[in-house]
Amino acid sequence: MKPIAIIGILLYSFSFGHAQMDNSIYSRFIPKGYELLDAQSGDMNHDGLTDYVIICKSPNEIEEEVKRPVLILHGTANGGLNLFSRNDNVALSYFAGGPMGDPYTGMTIKKNFFSIEHMGGGGSRFTRIITFKYDSSTLRYVLHKDAGDSWNTSNPNKSKTENYNKKAWGSLLFEYYTNE
Repeated sequence: MKPIAIIGILLYSFSFGHAQMDNSIYSRFIPKGYELLDAQSGDMNHDGLTDYVIICKSPNEIEEEVKRPVLILHGTANGGLNLFSRNDNVALSYFAGGPMGDPYTGMTIKKNFFSIEHMGGGGSRFTRIITFKYDSSTLRYVLHKDAGDSWNTSNPNKSKTENYNKKAWGSLLFEYYTNE
């Protein structure tokens, strides 16, 4: 029994240390007064280097309405990172979730796309997925899609698809997105 406990402690220690080490890769980019909410990695600009998208949150966001910065970090040839772009309007705030609380449900990176996903509401619920694409011709991230569904919990089988900023799909740069 003791060897199993020791192995468990070692595995726990290794995984905790590894998570801390990963956070140190991009911790210098987290704005003062914020902490990490989520981070995902992938080679979004297809240069063979690991890039990151990180979302930050205020430790006081439950008490006051504050924005959640989203940072795109590109990998460098020497193993470092550079801040490529920042936007404080992509990730919905804690209060945007309404009675359900924090609307943030996750982030996905696939090839040269990344999506930030939300769900919230009360009796009326919503989802919203905001997707950006790395455009290799302009070397910028542009809004690919901003859409979600809404429904009432009394009739969950009747939902409505909402498209936001549709005229800007394919042209609005990440840094200018306003979530309106």
